[in-house]
Amino acid sequence: MKVKDEHEGIDIAIIVVIVIYNLSLLLFTLFWLFTNAFVDAKSSLSDLTNFSINENITYGLFLSGVLGGAFYCLRAVYQRLGEAYTPIDLEDGKIKPNKTFNARVWFFWFLYRPIQGGVLALILLTLVNSSLITLETISEESFKSYYTLIALGFLAGFGSHELIHKIQEVIQVLFAKSNVKPSDTKQKIKNNKGEN
Repeated sequence: MKVKDEHEGIDIAIIVVIVIYNLSLLLFTLFWLFTNAFVDAKSSLSDLTNFSINENITYGLFLSGVLGGAFYCLRAVYQRLGEAYTPIDLEDGKIKPNKTFNARVWFFWFLYRPIQGGVLALILLTLVNSSLITLETISEESFKSYYTLIALGFLAGFGSHELIHKIQEVIQVLFAKSNVKPSDTKQKIKNNKGEN
């Protein structure tokens, strides 16, 4: 089966859906985070008094992660389309694009990446607050700033791949296999009890 060099109608439709979806997420999160739009919705979310969690921070951090993920996705779309439609080979004055952006294969990634960014932003805050990851460049005072948290959330969403690698490093350190053999453990217990 021969792979077509040009994007078909379904490919273009998928690309349009990806762009509209990510632009919608981008615009919604910007309005939510940096304007007084949705004031009623914001206040109803923070009326939960049974929890000691600041929901405004939680939602803001999640949405800033979504913002970073959506921004990354839109950047990837224009980069791939730029690669596909850069007029290198012209035949008869017509651009012959190569299909370097397979929208069908990457469709669900483009839908999932912003949500992943939001979740990772919350996980990053949890890891920092539990001191499993330290951010030496951010003072404790500036860490209390809403804009610092929004910046961290955006970076978590934009750099999801790198953050996942950092989380894997934390897991490897926390849950590393012990070099002690079971027979060594029995001997150490005997030594601690004064037995030989």
